[in-house]
Amino acid sequence: MKKKMLSSIAMCLSVALVLPGCSGSKGQEDASVLASENAVTDNSAEDKNSSASDATNETGNSSYNPSSFNVSDVYEAPSQESSVDISGCDTFTQIVDKLEDGKGYANVTIGDADVLLVSSGTYEWEEGIYAAIDADIFIYKDGAPQYLGSVCAGGTAYPLEVADGNLYVGGNHFMTKYTIDSENMVELEEAYVSYDTDGNDTYYYKTCNSQFEDYDEETAKSRFDELFAELDNVEVIEFQPVGGVSSSSKVPAYEYPGPELFYTVLYDYMIDELSKDYSDYDVCIPCPVIISEDESDKDDIKVYGNFWIFNYNLNGDVLECTSGGSYPGCIHLKSTDEGYEVISMDIVEDGTDFDESAKKIFGDLYDTFTKDGEDENVREEIRAQIIANYVAANGLNITSYQDYGWDPVALPKENIDSFYSTLD
Repeated sequence: MKKKMLSSIAMCLSVALVLPGCSGSKGQEDASVLASENAVTDNSAEDKNSSASDATNETGNSSYNPSSFNVSDVYEAPSQESSVDISGCDTFTQIVDKLEDGKGYANVTIGDADVLLVSSGTYEWEEGIYAAIDADIFIYKDGAPQYLGSVCAGGTAYPLEVADGNLYVGGNHFMTKYTIDSENMVELEEAYVSYDTDGNDTYYYKTCNSQFEDYDEETAKSRFDELFAELDNVEVIEFQPVGGVSSSSKVPAYEYPGPELFYTVLYDYMIDELSKDYSDYDVCIPCPVIISEDESDKDDIKVYGNFWIFNYNLNGDVLECTSGGSYPGCIHLKSTDEGYEVISMDIVEDGTDFDESAKKIFGDLYDTFTKDGEDENVREEIRAQIIANYVAANGLNITSYQDYGWDPVALPKENIDSFYSTLD
């Protein structure tokens, strides 16, 4: 299985859907659901005072029961807009005919609806099979296509997937399951884990019939694990790339521009090995968030961190991110007469095994990893500087980079000669 990606990759930070039964806010890194604060049915005072355990027993199962939950009573139409202009389109086929090259599309059944999914791009999941991590969702209403909402997963290790008519949208630390009922989107289940500044985890879980406060920590973690376990039986949605698959590149391949041979070897390894899961991009630029280096044994130099891969296409003077992900763990190198050589890499496991394997790999550095290695601000600062140095080294006319759904980020000044210090 491909390693899970993106604790909070900026290109797809949010699951942008207004959904029923989802009021309340949370400090979640991986996904946010825009929900109506009014989307709660009336309850009696006795209902409001019922215990959390009672709520869990009554609504905590994962099955969706329309007879006890009337979606039309609480649904509120999404406030976001589609990235696709469907004006004048009477069929899904006409929408597809208008799509720009580079986008992707898929026809699937979600709940009781046959839908068209349109993605900002695609990537090769398996040989000849293309997947996507984001999509605008269209349904037929009154005989004509209508935009329903948008979803975005946390990275390419978590492509959009379906099983039993349910849509799964997930990331490193979150998973959400949706269905469609009577032309409305229903969030069946949502689970996520967040970390405080000391690296302590807190689990959250809710269903379409319940709220986060209805579940204690133990139950929430159990439901989190169960939801991730369902991924063993899902099917990756196969998208069709619009305009075919392009192999051309508009910009030079990335090469570490600094003077340190050690980091040249490290960056080359990331591109050669970690980027194998991706295709169809102009340039792959690594972004290692290094939290510690242990040089005590020259035959086993250990570099601990969260090793990110970002893939870009050039659009004018902007590098547009098309895919990417993180591989947290430890890279082992050894010193040789010729310089350095990567001998292995320990990578944190997927899903429910994430915390256990991270603690095993990072050891005493685990808290530092959860605090700094998964800090979005730290990552983005490093990312911008690495891109700026790449642009300067190659004399490119690139001014910014951009994640899907976000504004372009202006590049800082290059600092090639001082970005890293030479190892002893």
